[in-house]
Amino acid sequence: TDDSGTKGDNLTNVNKPTFLLGNIDADARYVTVEVQHGGTKEVLTATKDATGNWSVTPIGTWADGDYTLTVRVEDEAGNEKHSASLTVTVDTQITIDVIELVNDNGIPGDNMTNDAHPQFRVTVPGDVNEVSLSIDGGVTWVKAMQSATPGVWNYTWPKTVADGDYTLTVKATDNAGNTVTRTLDFTIDTTLSTPVIVLDSADDSGVHGDNMTNRTQPTFALQHIDDDAVRVTVSVEHGGVTTTFDATKDAGGWTFTPTGAWADGDYTLSVSVEDKAGNTSHSASLTVTVDTQIAINNIELVNDSGIPNDNLTNNVRPHFQVTVPTDVNVVRLSIDGGKTW
Repeated sequence: TDDSGTKGDNLTNVNKPTFLLGNIDADARYVTVEVQHGGTKEVLTATKDATGNWSVTPIGTWADGDYTLTVRVEDEAGNEKHSASLTVTVDTQITIDVIELVNDNGIPGDNMTNDAHPQFRVTVPGDVNEVSLSIDGGVTWVKAMQSATPGVWNYTWPKTVADGDYTLTVKATDNAGNTVTRTLDFTIDTTLSTPVIVLDSADDSGVHGDNMTNRTQPTFALQHIDDDAVRVTVSVEHGGVTTTFDATKDAGGWTFTPTGAWADGDYTLSVSVEDKAGNTSHSASLTVTVDTQIAINNIELVNDSGIPNDNLTNNVRPHFQVTVPTDVNVVRLSIDGGKTW
């Protein structure tokens, strides 16, 4: 009963193991067992039960290690006999040294993955002969595979594991029959929202929603950014050159404002987001036009009478013609110093 683990391997996780002594003659007078361990020797006296069977059990507990035992028998006539020696190993210790989520992506060491088939590596002592894993609280167990490296066991979940938080339980058993468990919390996150970039309404001058602005440093609002985003960047293309900037986050959310003034022209922007699990997502592009220039090219008094271009008319209903750029959408006139238009 004290031969734990594999029967007959003389390994035990019992620190006061009992030994059975066989082939002891009925006229045996003294039966002792010599125990050698770590350079020291101890002699134990065997006992005989009511059925005539001899056994011996250490008086105190044994520390882990190897013990070599030899039986000495003396009968009533003074004959003496010694057994062949038996070496047994006491092993009461087992550990799980390391549990790793191999396909941990995103932030290293945060035990988050965007892979629905998590892969684990378990490092244990070399005498471990079985490693089992469970992610459902021990309801079901799977057996890891030992790698070519002693003490390293691997397992990749073959079925898709849904997004969520999990606790991995690892159970290891060694040759002596010792068992230990250890846990690792991990998260599977395979989804990330698609971001959206819009011109901030405060900087959307002119017609709202036309993505035209007369601001040289317009602010853009970044929407649908998940809470677990760890990096948000904005790529800006202008004149054939693309530059990438880090977005900023404040109490109002994520935004982007150019660090320098933009010249007039078209700018195409897109957002890229990466979350803790390493998922990435990209927005559709947005093209905005910066237009800070306007001119009135010419004003003519159409019904200028008399001397041409002297801006004198004898018509009490003066007629004016104004020439402006084609993007001008409103032209107003005043002849009373701007009081009425």
